[in-house]
Amino acid sequence: MNAIAFYFGQRAIHWSAVIITMGVLCCLSLTIALYRQRSENLRAVLVLFPLGTVLGLFLARLIHWYFNTEVYGSFHAAFTNFDLGSFSTPGVILAVWLAAWIVYRLGLCPNSGMLLDCTAPGLALLIAFIRLSALFNNTCRSRILIQNPLFQFLPFAVSNTDAAGNRVWRLATFFLAFLAMLGVTLFLLRFYVKRSKRKMLEPCPRSGNVWRMFLLYYGAVEIVVDSLRNDSPLMHFHLFSSLNQYSSFVSLAQIFAACTALYVLIFYSVRSIKAHGFSFWHALSWLGFVVSLVGIGYLGEYKVQRTAQYVKCYSIQIASCVLLVLIIRLLYESCVLKHRKRYEW
Repeated sequence: MNAIAFYFGQRAIHWSAVIITMGVLCCLSLTIALYRQRSENLRAVLVLFPLGTVLGLFLARLIHWYFNTEVYGSFHAAFTNFDLGSFSTPGVILAVWLAAWIVYRLGLCPNSGMLLDCTAPGLALLIAFIRLSALFNNTCRSRILIQNPLFQFLPFAVSNTDAAGNRVWRLATFFLAFLAMLGVTLFLLRFYVKRSKRKMLEPCPRSGNVWRMFLLYYGAVEIVVDSLRNDSPLMHFHLFSSLNQYSSFVSLAQIFAACTALYVLIFYSVRSIKAHGFSFWHALSWLGFVVSLVGIGYLGEYKVQRTAQYVKCYSIQIASCVLLVLIIRLLYESCVLKHRKRYEW
């Protein structure tokens, strides 16, 4: 059930759409405010947003359709009837990434990294609003039941009626994700103000670091959120159905988060090694990354689906996400120019 806010002619406008629209406007306003500090010419932002919106709608819908074809009935219905189905957040991120590169290739900004840095806090805020929009429908709830009356309220739990007509309280995954992404937004704003202008050791660029921190922190949040929710789009391949036995228990968002974390790890590892030379600490960071993935994927996601030991498995998964973030953050710090001859780990 998606609550209706008002009617525009014969068209019903839902509250979830209103909340997401507010998020888009907040994202645009914040991006303009940050980009204005770097350049008085706003053409790059004004081209980025319509281009990113069009690409985002297409990619987010396309990805969701591919892994949930049974919801739509046909490819044509997925792009003509938007009352059906949903969207995939990784598609939005990929669209913004691609749009920034196109804007750079058009010569509207000095480099895509600077534009993405200015966009990252606003995009995190938009994702927070997307999660909040689930307040007005039945998506992004958890299968975990909250039976203690002391926690049967937001942000911990939300009520709904089951098939038998009983009122049950489920963990409000969407609201916890909303709060987490607000925290990521504040962190990225502070990172942008305090650290985005720090001098970096060659060959690490000064731009793009806020964006890479966004990918890292968003991914850590999304791994846990998609594991908690009972409607996460799992990876069911159609052309390569033989892969489903290995992938059908994880979601696309979790795989996307792992891939972007690997990208950020490789990015800072290569530049740190070029700046300092290879050391034992670089090998240790890669070992720690593998350990964190084992904790996230096997001890967390795989075990929780088979044992339902929520506290134990999610504690391990969250701790593993924290470890992953700390490892990559240390690699980033090793690429920052210090006021001494050599960086000490």
